[in-house]
Amino acid sequence: MRARVYPVLEQIEGTVKAPPSKSYTHRALFISLLTQGVSRIENMLVAGVTKATAVAVKKFGGRVTEEGLVHGALPNLKSPKYVYCRGSGTTLRIATAVASLVEGPVLLYGNSTLNRRPMMPLVKALETLGARVLSNNGFPPIAVKGKLRPREHREVAIDASKSSQFVTALLIVAPILSLTVRTMGGVRSLPYIDITLRVMEAFGVRCARDGYKTFTPEREEYVPSKVKIPGDFSSASYLIAIGALAGRVRIEELYLNDVQGDKAIVDIVERMGAKVRRGETYVEIESSGMLEGVHVDCRNTPDLAPIVAVLGAYARGTTQIEGVEHLAFKESNRLESITKNLRKLGIDATVKEGRIWVRGGRVRGGRINSFRDHRIAMAFAVAAVRAERPIEISGFECYKESYPQFLQHLKRLGIRVEAV
Repeated sequence: MRARVYPVLEQIEGTVKAPPSKSYTHRALFISLLTQGVSRIENMLVAGVTKATAVAVKKFGGRVTEEGLVHGALPNLKSPKYVYCRGSGTTLRIATAVASLVEGPVLLYGNSTLNRRPMMPLVKALETLGARVLSNNGFPPIAVKGKLRPREHREVAIDASKSSQFVTALLIVAPILSLTVRTMGGVRSLPYIDITLRVMEAFGVRCARDGYKTFTPEREEYVPSKVKIPGDFSSASYLIAIGALAGRVRIEELYLNDVQGDKAIVDIVERMGAKVRRGETYVEIESSGMLEGVHVDCRNTPDLAPIVAVLGAYARGTTQIEGVEHLAFKESNRLESITKNLRKLGIDATVKEGRIWVRGGRVRGGRINSFRDHRIAMAFAVAAVRAERPIEISGFECYKESYPQFLQHLKRLGIRVEAV
């Protein structure tokens, strides 16, 4: 699908409910699988990537209903022949750890973009614990043969320098295996580990921890629970950016006391000059004219880099985004997809010294590529709202992987989008 997104002619004003958190949904589904009962997940995100997780849960013997009920499969996890993870890195990483709990072998793989995502740190950690793991030189497809059993307390080290998802995968199975998880090489995207720990607590397992260095579960089993998924700041960042660029947008079901790292987008647009009103369950963003370029560290909030770069295109001066080296290993090589697309729109954008540099200017409009990356597609749809002419985005339908209501919400805010 090629979509043409038109600039807005009048100030935007509207209210939108934030979609449910993708990160919370993934974790709640997998942990529900590892219980001996029925859990209820309220406000669960139903999107391409979370459907991949729901299918994985079913493959391992769980059951997921449309009403958000998840039937756990312990102590009788099934051993599927294969698990297809679509384009979801979170699904792949956690399912690989879960596969070490069953007899196997289990083949895990995804689409062409997912099969370029690194897995070697998790492969090495599972092999240390006794699993047999085959991979394509550290990339998917991955074949895992368990069956790991709990032993007297033991420790496993994981290199978390490329992704916190490796830590999350081990943490989720750690109670089952009486395992202490120790990180090495520095940890990327720290808030995602906090989300993992919060969901584990919701299912009855707290971890004793030394910062982000070691984590030891304080009990060995999860308890079936009722959890409510909060709104997703990652997805809401596009709505927040629309408000900062083109009017006033109120986003409900956002909780600023949440541990989601991407709530930083609220502070970022405020630093750039947008007006921000914060409530207990919402944020409201209003444009105040020209934005100012800022220096942003996205080491812990990598999903914000595309939309911050788009905001930088409309800001006076230069916006620097650092801590983004690992964007090369996302759904696309986002270092390239961000800068290539901005240059096509007439904006000076480069990658140097481990940073994305964006010099604000006139966003001309034109044709760009989503690179089948949902965050690129949505960020550049937002870029159109103040462009000189429409922006056409190829492969736009990939937005459904994380935010199925995105197109509907754009139209609710008065943004014209048509299929080409």
